[in-house]
Amino acid sequence: MLSGHPKVGALGVASRGYAGQAIGDVFPQIAADGEFVAPDALDASVLDVAFVAYGHGESAETVQELLEAGVGLVVDLSADFRLPDVGLYEEWYGSHPAPGLFAEAHYGLPEVFGAADGRIVANPGCYPTAAILALAPVVRRMGAGIRSVTVNALSGVSGAGAKPSVKTHFVSANENANAYGAPSHRHTPEIETMLRRVGETPEVTFVPHLIPITRGELETIVVDLDETPAAEEVLGWYAADYADWAFVEARPEYPHIAHVANTNRCRLSAAVDERAGKLLLFSAVDNLLKGASGAAVQNMNLALGYPEDLGLEHLK
Repeated sequence: MLSGHPKVGALGVASRGYAGQAIGDVFPQIAADGEFVAPDALDASVLDVAFVAYGHGESAETVQELLEAGVGLVVDLSADFRLPDVGLYEEWYGSHPAPGLFAEAHYGLPEVFGAADGRIVANPGCYPTAAILALAPVVRRMGAGIRSVTVNALSGVSGAGAKPSVKTHFVSANENANAYGAPSHRHTPEIETMLRRVGETPEVTFVPHLIPITRGELETIVVDLDETPAAEEVLGWYAADYADWAFVEARPEYPHIAHVANTNRCRLSAAVDERAGKLLLFSAVDNLLKGASGAAVQNMNLALGYPEDLGLEHLK
C-alpha cells in the first residue's frame, strides 16, 4: 500500500528474517520493488514515518529507538501502547520496556477517537476494531442502561500471525472451528477500556473463534439493556456517527466476511431479539486491512493532515 501511496517517497523495509532478499521473491503477490534490509542497517534519522509490526513486548523498545533517532511519527501495530497505562498492560502482557512513552500514545481508531496529534499511534487490534465500531454509538447514547455485553468473534487463520503453530497448521485448522483464549483473551481489556472512554460500560465477555479461512473477521455482539432500542434506531446512530468517515458503513442486511475481505471497510448491522429482549450487533472487517495495515495507513494519513483514504481508495 505504501509503495503506491502518492505522498510516500523513498521506502525502506526492514526485516529480521528476510534481510537481503527481494520483497517480490518473499511475497510474489505484492507488487513492491526493493529488498528487505536488516533493522540495524536502516537509517532511522532520515525517516518521517515508521511502521513497526513486531509482537507485543518486542515493539516498544524499537518505537523508543525510532523516536530518539528523530522519526516524527511511529505507527505501532503491536499491543504495546494500546492500553491506557503501564499497570493494566503488565497485568495482561507482562513487563513493559518503555513505560515512559504511554502518555504519548494515541489509540488509532479515528472514527471514534479522531486523528492522532502526537508521535505514537497505537494501531488497534482487529477484534477490538470490529467490536468498538459496533458498540461505541450504542454506549455513547445508552451506556448507563447496558447490563451486559457479549462479543462472539470468528476470525481467519491469518489473525494468528505468520509464525506457524499446531493450532494454525492446515490439518488442525481445516474443516474445524474452535474457541480460544476465553475467558481472559488479551483483547478484552482493550475493548473495555476504550469503550469506557466513550461512555459507561460493564465488563465485556469476549469469546474469539478460529475458523478455516485465510482472512476476514465477523463478530456477533449481544447487548442486554434496560430498554432495548429498535434496530432501525441503531442503524440511524451508525449513519449519524460515521457519516463523514470513508471506511465504515451500516446496512440493514447482516454483513458477511466476503463483503469486507480485501477491503479497508467495516460493515455494521443491527437486529433485536424481541423474545429475549436483546440487541444484536454485527460487525465484519478484514483482519489484515481494517484490522491492521489498512488502518495503519489510514492513521498515517490523518496524522499528517491528508485525506483518510489517500492511497486506499481502491480498498473502499
